[in-house]
Amino acid sequence: MMGKITKGGSFGGCVDYVTRRKKDNPDGTPCNEWRLIDCKDVSMMEGRNGIIASFEDNLALNPDLKNPVGHISLNFHANDKDKVDDRIMVEIAQKYMKKMGIMDTPYIIVWHLDKDYPHCHIVFSRIDNHAETISDKNDFSRNKAACLDLTKEYGLHISEGKKQTNVNKLRGTEKIRYEIFNAVDAVWNDKSVHTFEQFETRLKAAGVGIEYKYKRGTSELQGLWYTRKGKRFAASKIDRRFSLGNISKHLANNKPLHSQSQWMYADGSIVPIASYKGVRLTTQQMNDYVAGKAIRVDGCQGDMPTVWIKFNPQRMTPGVYSSNPDLVGQSASQSQNYGTRLSQVPSSGTSQMQEGFANGGVLPDDFKLWMSRHPGLTIEEALHRYREEQKAKRRRQGPKLH
Repeated sequence: MMGKITKGGSFGGCVDYVTRRKKDNPDGTPCNEWRLIDCKDVSMMEGRNGIIASFEDNLALNPDLKNPVGHISLNFHANDKDKVDDRIMVEIAQKYMKKMGIMDTPYIIVWHLDKDYPHCHIVFSRIDNHAETISDKNDFSRNKAACLDLTKEYGLHISEGKKQTNVNKLRGTEKIRYEIFNAVDAVWNDKSVHTFEQFETRLKAAGVGIEYKYKRGTSELQGLWYTRKGKRFAASKIDRRFSLGNISKHLANNKPLHSQSQWMYADGSIVPIASYKGVRLTTQQMNDYVAGKAIRVDGCQGDMPTVWIKFNPQRMTPGVYSSNPDLVGQSASQSQNYGTRLSQVPSSGTSQMQEGFANGGVLPDDFKLWMSRHPGLTIEEALHRYREEQKAKRRRQGPKLH
């Protein structure tokens, strides 16, 4: 069983949709593609109009709520046809609503009969009978958990996802969307693909293109679309696995890291970095860093608002400097390395942060003074020696007397 959540502002439009108003018979009677199997706190005396009026009574309790209409479809696998009847579907839907905190509010449950798999639609007021708003916080993750719990409780089929869909039975845009899914999924499962260039090339051979989305007015990459036969789909509309970030992580896992450094790949190339002390790097900065150049980063948190970052091939880690190490005549040994608080881009295969001194925060004045007297040390070396000296100093002073 899977649940799909939507929200809206029109009870009339939602009720008309789930009761198939557009397919009413010429004499005005409802078509046979749906049936109402359960309801609560709604008037059935006037048909659709009575249901809509009941929902709108609750809307009057909080007319400023932006999306008062709750709409959830519960979709069962075709293999569960013989397991799900009206009674079981109502029972599951009621348990689902309880798990989602949808209580003490008007609702209807409508079974749609126009598909080869059982599914129903729940329409409810997000303003309950006490004028309180039914929370939608984390509703997508809660929905997933609730569906999985009920699927196991009732012994229903646990679907393997879109892979089981028969594309030949689909038509139009939906067919194209599943063709894209199958093409991307095939490349996803090929462990030999570990760069975006390879990823794009393989998709192009399968008839699927990629368009990149950038932050308005900048070169910062934000996401991507997949294209086929003149249609364009956001990555999330194909599958959440296939977003820019998730694809990057997955490709990086296909490309092993260096055995001695998480900042290098096994082939010696440099892992890109995404941010430093609250500053997101631009695509150009990332490209320059991967090419081995020093990049300037402005607006950093802490005592050093401007730093230069450059990969150190000898140490196989990024170095963060107070001045540009690429300048002619600039001695690397004279550049003070202030430690790193760098996050790798998703393609690094990890979301861990490399923490610098004091978790990337402000450097204590006494430590900065100590560093100024010991140039040429990395943050790790300087911190180790500083701490050892402090320990020795405390040992010479003896225990504190209270």
